[in-house]
Amino acid sequence: MVPTAAAEALQFAPMPGFWFWLIVAGALVVVEILTLAFFAAFIAAAAVGAALAALLGFNPLVQAIVLLVLGVGGIGAARPLLMQALARRREPVLRSGAENMIGQQAILTDPIVDMGHPGHVKIAGELWPAITEDGSPLPATTPVIVTDLRSTVLVVRAASLPPASSPSMPSV
Repeated sequence: MVPTAAAEALQFAPMPGFWFWLIVAGALVVVEILTLAFFAAFIAAAAVGAALAALLGFNPLVQAIVLLVLGVGGIGAARPLLMQALARRREPVLRSGAENMIGQQAILTDPIVDMGHPGHVKIAGELWPAITEDGSPLPATTPVIVTDLRSTVLVVRAASLPPASSPSMPSV
């Protein structure tokens, strides 16, 4: 079997440039893993491109140009699109235990007299002090919905009563 000119060029091409660029790419991958900023990843990909240029026998100037074009092009063109795509896929921020009570329904165990005299609601198996947004009173056993959290006090509003327990209204 007679080797072709391309095969001979690949076999006998100087390899130090190729290995240099692969080592640079590996180091940049480590930097990217540590920072997660999506800068080093594009330069690492550009270093792989420069390694391919070195493997094909191009001189160091061409390898550097390949690195520059691919690195700047990736950071300038692909990174903004990648960041937008990642921003759209983010999960909602998890709230703390007390903040997670906002929107939940509870029952007043003690009446709310006014802003200075909060009542209590039982929610998630615990008693929490509760006030209304406007300071209006609510009797005990009133179903409420938690609307806000002020320090350790829940802000509530009366929930609509289910039809079975609502007082009967005279028909007109």
